Amino acid sequence: MLLRADLQALANLALRRDGRRLAFGSIVALSVLALLSWFLGQAVLGSPMVLDLLAPGDPEPLRGLLGYALMPATVVAGWLGLALAQRQLFDAPELPLWQSAPLARWRAPLQGLIRATFLALLWSAALALPLVCLLLAGADAHALAWALLPLAILAAMLPLLTSVLTVQIVLVRFFAGRGLQIVLTIVAALASFLFTAFLLTSVLTSEQAQAQRLVEQASRPELPWMVATGGRLLAAAAQGELDLSALLQIGGWLLASLTLFLLTCRLHPAAVERHQRAGRPTFGSLRAFGWPSRPTASIRRKEFAQLLQQPGSLLGLLVFALLVFVLAKEQVLIRGILAQEVLAAPVRHLLAMAALWFLAVLMVLYAHMGRLVLWDGPQWGLYMSAPMRPGALLAGKLQAIWLLLLWPLLVVLLIGRQLLGADWPALATFVAIGLAGNTVALGVVAVIGTAPLLMRPDAGGQLAQGHRSLGAALLLVLAFEVAVSPAFIAWVWFAQQQSRSSIRRLDLATLAPWAIGGAWTLAIVVGGIGCWLGTRNYRRLLMAR
Repeated sequence: MLLRADLQALANLALRRDGRRLAFGSIVALSVLALLSWFLGQAVLGSPMVLDLLAPGDPEPLRGLLGYALMPATVVAGWLGLALAQRQLFDAPELPLWQSAPLARWRAPLQGLIRATFLALLWSAALALPLVCLLLAGADAHALAWALLPLAILAAMLPLLTSVLTVQIVLVRFFAGRGLQIVLTIVAALASFLFTAFLLTSVLTSEQAQAQRLVEQASRPELPWMVATGGRLLAAAAQGELDLSALLQIGGWLLASLTLFLLTCRLHPAAVERHQRAGRPTFGSLRAFGWPSRPTASIRRKEFAQLLQQPGSLLGLLVFALLVFVLAKEQVLIRGILAQEVLAAPVRHLLAMAALWFLAVLMVLYAHMGRLVLWDGPQWGLYMSAPMRPGALLAGKLQAIWLLLLWPLLVVLLIGRQLLGADWPALATFVAIGLAGNTVALGVVAVIGTAPLLMRPDAGGQLAQGHRSLGAALLLVLAFEVAVSPAFIAWVWFAQQQSRSSIRRLDLATLAPWAIGGAWTLAIVVGGIGCWLGTRNYRRLLMAR
């Protein structure tokens, strides 16, 4: 019955205007990811050292290549199990109805697993399937390999997904409390950041580095058994042989993980009750500090009060800082900049910090955009009836977002000083440019985060969390890249002219005024237009329908 209801809800998307927009946005977003994976896979497989491994003969290299190609499915399963499926188990809006209905105890968590598996299959098809198909096509695989491909994808994601959900049900049932909620929230935030880092490193790593990584995995595969067994099954099937040992291992692990999950599902109703009783504020009431009387200040204070009531988000800021430090240590996006010996060291450090700032802001921009409309469903009715101007309400939210964007700036500033060894003039110049960049990012967030086409509430006045979220995230990234493109164009011109003697002798003192002036000019234009459009959009969203 529940499965039929979900299938009917998917089928009904085509009958409603908002459903069609949701389906179209999701399909386009996943298709873009699939195309990126396909083009990157084609570029990597064009490397001679990878083509040599696909030559007929020893199937061992092909096992490592296919196992490595299946890795994104495992990463997606871990991310969904920790960051998204947890909400389906304990915070889904349908849970009260499911608990009061005459259903078996195992039915509600099983429905959560089915939904998580469906999402994992979509993400795996976008991230893992293109490279796997290119490898099989490059190896002239037998038809048996193509027939066993869905089983290999399931083996790479389903055991981990069911294991993560099983552990969460057991932990909440026997150890529910505010401490466990904080731990699970921190783990979910860490999983989201690691998944973001995985996507960024997959996209931003050069083709040569990707090819080298493929060759290393083929020569000495050190992969989890889930993808290693799937790679072994597909490699044998590519030669027209059926590896019964790998097939039995996959079938046994799938059956064992599902059986253990169904047995654990009997603990789910009690786990939900304990989870609901444990949901108390951490820091108590903040009324002793007093609330300001101005509407804008009240909204700004509300945003920070919500942040303080979520310790996982606070600790997630530290996890984010660690992730940016790791990316900087691996010289992601800055390796080529630091290698430009023709530039003075302070100029190289300034450009590297600017690139790291762009990467760091790109990682947190979607989360901050959600503060405008996407995650404010419970307060939306209050906003519509409150005697305040929509512009004042939006101004409080934008001020809070701008202040929160100071954290990526501070993280990159510390990295520039401790890791890159930048001097104080370069750090001061970066701060001036970074503050202008935060204003540019704020203008982009104000436009995309309030766009009625993406963020309008449904007919019941409610906001569905994650509504058109993937399409909005991709549009936000594209808009931010377009907004900062003048700076990128200036850097390309600068790089092209660096062979000239005048450019070679250019120092930071000469460059800084032009860079700061250009950054603040762009900030005034983009930030001003973005806030004006955002206020106009917010007024439309709060109008009675």
